[in-house]
Amino acid sequence: MNRQRDAVIVGAGPAGSTLALLLAREGLDVLLLDRCAFPREKPCGDCLSPQAARILARIGALPAVHAASPAVLSGWRIVAPSGRSFSARFCDLPHTSDAPALALPRQRLDALLLDLARNAGAEVRTGVSVHDLVPHGVIARLPAGGTESLRARLVVGADGLRSRVARRMGALRRPPRLRKLSLTAHITGAVHPERMGEMHVGRDACAGIAPVGRDYGNLTLVLRADVFGRAVAEDAWRTFVRVLHSFPRLGRRLRDARVGNVSLRDESPSCRPRLLASGPFDAPTRAIVHDGIALVGDAAGYFDPFTGQGICQALAGAELLAEEALEAFAAGDTSGRRLRRYERRLRAMTDAARLLQRGIETVLSHSRLADAAIARLARAPAAAHAILAVTGDLAPASSLLSPLPLLSFAVPRISRSFLP
Repeated sequence: MNRQRDAVIVGAGPAGSTLALLLAREGLDVLLLDRCAFPREKPCGDCLSPQAARILARIGALPAVHAASPAVLSGWRIVAPSGRSFSARFCDLPHTSDAPALALPRQRLDALLLDLARNAGAEVRTGVSVHDLVPHGVIARLPAGGTESLRARLVVGADGLRSRVARRMGALRRPPRLRKLSLTAHITGAVHPERMGEMHVGRDACAGIAPVGRDYGNLTLVLRADVFGRAVAEDAWRTFVRVLHSFPRLGRRLRDARVGNVSLRDESPSCRPRLLASGPFDAPTRAIVHDGIALVGDAAGYFDPFTGQGICQALAGAELLAEEALEAFAAGDTSGRRLRRYERRLRAMTDAARLLQRGIETVLSHSRLADAAIARLARAPAAAHAILAVTGDLAPASSLLSPLPLLSFAVPRISRSFLP
């Protein structure tokens, strides 16, 4: 009979691998499962906020991240549908010298976090998917066929946006309402010369571009599924190229950009590059703990990640769950009631950020409103830097309601003298 482990963690992304690392370091018996072999590609913007870098430093992973040659982002530039823009730099924010904003392909980031978990003592099995939940365990599908019952004091769903663990525990509150899809590719050329990350807002679409290495970048196009879904299904590459060239401050720069050997000017290449797709971006949860079960990362709830906080929230959630799980194991109680403090702490951490994301979604989904807001922020640097601090996970969303950002946005001409 299979032994009962302390934890079976389903999903070896940043949340799952970080949790496995933290628990295994404490001497716990941890099994980490993922249906994919690593390294593997993952649709993502690839950006790590300054606060994410701080968490990676705390868990001892930052040296490995630096060894993987990440790009260092100097700041963010947001471009309106009209072509107007505002920029904000991390160096202008206080207390950021120890926490650079980084960008690293998920293929590298996830593999190195997985290796750290394995080296800490976690058992790792790839090519294994979860078929169902059972009391105190899971039924796993094995690579060679067949199933195996895996028993654990705690089962953790860290299996992402379409979490099977969340579905099996009945955690999802409703079907997604925000119907969007994304297409992601790594490109050479077109990265901002000052190593800025960029978001270009358009009608029914937005495009993010950021350096992720010395000579290439991540390009992610997010589209309204009701507008572009059929076109993407018919010809994803042609839709990708056409929509990207419609952005007033981006299209011209993409003329010399390439995905692999294919030019981003070529709508019908003989060999079409593979685009990584994801969506929809709305998965609210009614509960994230149950008796012997907890959710973490995107599996614990998800909303449109325009602000780029997904990886940081995954890492921070793994830290919270590790703290609460260690106490639960010590008490001999992994009931839903005992784990509810983790749920409260995670909600307190993420709810305000998701409310901000919904507000940003409302503004950006209306072109005139987006133009007006971005034009205003271009003349209100204190407000722009406050937004950068929040989206860099350096300040809570509530800080946007403090007097200086509000005054800066309301009366831009007097805000410059208040900048640090």
